[in-house]
Order: sequence, then structure tokens, then C-alpha cells
Amino acid sequence: MRILTWLAVAGSVCLGYGQAAADQTVKGECLISVKGRTYLDGPCPILLQPGGSFQAGNGRGGTHFATVDVDEATGTATANWNGREAESHAHDPLGAMKRDGACWSNASAKVCAWRAGTRPRADVPSLSDGAAVSWAAGGKIDVPIVIGGSTKFDACVGAGHVVGLDPKGDGFLSVRSGPGGRPYSELDRLYNGNEVVICDEQGPWLGVLYGPRSMDCNTGTPWPTRQAYTGPCKAGWIHRKYVNITNG
Repeated sequence: MRILTWLAVAGSVCLGYGQAAADQTVKGECLISVKGRTYLDGPCPILLQPGGSFQAGNGRGGTHFATVDVDEATGTATANWNGREAESHAHDPLGAMKRDGACWSNASAKVCAWRAGTRPRADVPSLSDGAAVSWAAGGKIDVPIVIGGSTKFDACVGAGHVVGLDPKGDGFLSVRSGPGGRPYSELDRLYNGNEVVICDEQGPWLGVLYGPRSMDCNTGTPWPTRQAYTGPCKAGWIHRKYVNITNG
């Protein structure tokens, strides 16, 4: 009996895979989101199986992966994943899912997979795309915030809050589209006490993420591959002079 049921994340027809005659592993990109939090978003191995079912990710190095078993007769699927703690087996059910373009989803979870080079660029900015696609607070970011690169440590390990702004002066700290003043544009403004997650550093400039305290920036788990941050939190560059670093 198989321990895993396979994830039919994006479907063989949609991705142009064709149905596999036998188990086959291909390189691609995956997205696994559960209850509003993203656990996998980026390059991954995809295990194809006959009938259109397959698995996104492989769980190696403590990473997340998910599986879905597709019922060809009904066009629906049953999904499982290895849970928040990234266990070795996909024992945690995600429930019944319906296909939505290149993804399978229900009210609480979404799993997608794309063969290498087929993911829409609007969904995943790449480092080479720079200002054209990278997400930022109020405009296009010129120098993306790069996160991840470890299977042991969180995607971003630094934290701090804004300090030292003179309320009688400007009273704000500019969030810029790159690590410097001009020609980088102002994307947003932070104020004394605002908390930030520190993910990147270039000279005296810090690449940070921020948002409401209730928002999960999706950086509290390891991301094995270094890649440009794409949300859901705001992102930009601020001068470290006005940041009290409390962690990292």
C-alpha cells in the first residue's frame, strides 16, 4: 500500500506533460498554501504518475510537499501534505479539491505545479526580471529582496523596529526601491515603532518586509532556494541607521 497519494497539482493537460506511462520525476515550480499561509513557493521536483496524479516537492531537507490523487471519472482530487512541521510523510489531509487552471484548490488550501519555464511570470518574479515584476510596497522594486538559501534556517532570520526618527523633522523613514537614495524611488514610509523582518543587506541598507502584525510574511520556515520575495507582505530597502535590530 502506498504511503503517499499523489498530488495532481496542475494537471497533465494544462501543463503539457501528457499523462505519464510510468512514474517520472521532472523539474518545475510548486506552490502549496494552507489556511492562508504559503509553505512552498518556488523550484521543486514534481513526480508524475499515470492518470494525471502527481506529487509537488519531495520533503527532503525538512521541506514541505503535497500529494493529490486524481479521480479521472469525476475530475476531482483528494489532497494530502506533510503538515506544518514538514514531516516525512504526507499524512495530513487537505480534503477534496477541484481544478482551477494550473492549480487544485478548495476553501482552505491550494496546490499548484508548473513544468520548468511554464509558470506565468506574473505569479513568480525572478531575480533577472528586476523592476519589471518584483513586488513592492507602492510600486516596482528595482533591487529585489532575496530570501532563503538554507534547509535549516528560516528564510529570513533578522527582525527589528524603526527608531530615532525626529517627529519635529520629517518623522518618517523612506522605504526605497533599492539600497540607496537616488535614483531609487520612494515606495512607502515607516515610522517610529514599526516592526520589520530583515531579509537582505547591502552596505548600510537593509532589505526588509513588513505589514500588519496579524500577517504572516511566509519567512518563518526554510526556503532551500534563494529567490526574490513576492509577498504577501510589503518589501523594500531602508537605512539601518534607523533600525534597532532585535534578532539576527
